[in-house]
Amino acid sequence: MLWLEHLVELSVLAAALTIAYTLLDEAMWRQPARLRLVISCVMLFGLSAVLTVLLYCYYAHGFDHFPPPLRLLADSLRLGLPAVFLVLIADIHRRALQLDSAAHAAEMLRVQLGHDEAEQQLALLQAQIEPHFLFNVLGNVRRLYRTQPQAGSEMIVSLMRYLRAALLQLRSQSTSLGGELELVRAYLHLLQVRMGARLTFSIEVDPTLDHVEFPPMLLITLVENAIKHGLEPIGGGHVCVRAHRHRDALPVAVIDNGAGLGAAASGGTGVGLANVRRQLAARYKSQARLTLEARTPRGTSATIFIPLRAPTAGQNQDRRERAAA
Repeated sequence: MLWLEHLVELSVLAAALTIAYTLLDEAMWRQPARLRLVISCVMLFGLSAVLTVLLYCYYAHGFDHFPPPLRLLADSLRLGLPAVFLVLIADIHRRALQLDSAAHAAEMLRVQLGHDEAEQQLALLQAQIEPHFLFNVLGNVRRLYRTQPQAGSEMIVSLMRYLRAALLQLRSQSTSLGGELELVRAYLHLLQVRMGARLTFSIEVDPTLDHVEFPPMLLITLVENAIKHGLEPIGGGHVCVRAHRHRDALPVAVIDNGAGLGAAASGGTGVGLANVRRQLAARYKSQARLTLEARTPRGTSATIFIPLRAPTAGQNQDRRERAAA
């Protein structure tokens, strides 16, 4: 039974040291980590010496038959050194957890800062596109009103219809393809007032694609670019907006039979197209792109390729607001 007695003895001593360390660590949580470690080690070693003395008193039935001081010191070290060693291991483990937590927090902060920076860049790019587009439309209204007041009045009415549809999503981070097609249709009707029979258009899009996610104001920028650089230099023409599913991608093309890439005044490198490319890169990284192709015998096809995504809750809310309006 000696082994059982020895086991009970070690268990009591370990429990006493563990409770003492826990209480001491809780009491000194405001102290610097290094000072807390030193005090804990000293106190545990001192407690080990006290427990060793009490253990000898228990077996000797008093304080009359104590061993030599060196023997007491050796037994105290035999009990205290493992306790101090375990405290050092616990401190190292705690520091490792703190470093890991700090590194995780720093990584989360870096990701959040990167996300915020991307959102700010996206908002800036979108803000650059919106005035660019609206100023061009208002300039057209002003010129038409000077030369053809009746047509200018009709164009103002059409502009009001366009703005009623546009204001719900001008500042949206994302909208649906159906919402963007509404803007394109209103914009083309708006320009038909000014250009008359010189402008015709068609929209060839599967109705089942109306609900899919699409970046705001990009499609209208391509349509505006097609008219400004393609149709106007030759006096008019036809614009076709076409979209279809292609595996997990959504290609949306704006096709015109205008002057073509080589004859366009800006060569297709203006502010509008540059912002379209930047917005696609900011939103979708390498998963999206804008391509420009010359058509035969003349004309241009500008196509946006984006990942095919379902609508978000915000897009569904926007669609309900447009329906209510």
